[in-house]
Amino acid sequence: MQLYADSVFYNITLHQADRNLPYLLMFHGFMGSREVFKPLIDDLAGFCNPMTIDLIGHGKTETPDNPELFHAERQVQQLKSVLDRLQFKPLYLFGYSMGGRVAFQLIARHPGLFAGAIIESSHCGISSKTDRMNRIEADKQRAIQIENNFTDFLQKWQQLPLFAHTPFESRQRYDEIMKTQKPELMSASLKGFGAGVMPNVCQKVYSSRLPLQLIAGSQDKKYAEIMEQISVNHTNAKLAVVKNAGHRVHTDSPEEWIRIVRDFIYSYFSLS
Repeated sequence: MQLYADSVFYNITLHQADRNLPYLLMFHGFMGSREVFKPLIDDLAGFCNPMTIDLIGHGKTETPDNPELFHAERQVQQLKSVLDRLQFKPLYLFGYSMGGRVAFQLIARHPGLFAGAIIESSHCGISSKTDRMNRIEADKQRAIQIENNFTDFLQKWQQLPLFAHTPFESRQRYDEIMKTQKPELMSASLKGFGAGVMPNVCQKVYSSRLPLQLIAGSQDKKYAEIMEQISVNHTNAKLAVVKNAGHRVHTDSPEEWIRIVRDFIYSYFSLS
């Protein structure tokens, strides 16, 4: 289905509609799409109604080439408009990497939309002014690289240590999805919603008390530490660090990922 919000036609797939099960809305990462979750859908359908969405600028969501549409406040308004029309309850939220950052922005402003959230390999904002400025500059350079030579950028992106533990088949799937993205929109995403320009909403997330399940890979030490800090500061969060997994825990250890998500949802939802 497609739903229009703020000049953007969001592409959404509800994979199952069992009234006895909760719903799980899934946000992909940068240069991904709802297709990255395809191998997980059958297992997820055993305990929830999976719903995948192409975030602004990605996949088949139709988006104008305007970085302002990607700003955190605009994305939150767009997604809330979509969710207000869908009215799925109870609704859980999953966000991976960039999708996790979008999820944190939503949680900070509208925690009441969700029964709980699962966040993988992500963060709720950069607190250090120096680190923030460094990230803004890094994303600016990445945007220039994308605009000048998208193929070369993809090759370098695929070789980042973050993704070294991704299994071959999953790596191929991600590579094919990334190749289909529009360079001008990937550049706009970095300009409008890079980690440096994104507002730091950590304190709002901590005070929300929304149940959180945090997931990180043991081989992704940077994000394991970041998410450990979030779990320490949030009174209703728990962290699962998955052995031998990197940044993409959902591809590196899918069976364990499914178990963590299922156990979290079932800890707050029981079949009637």
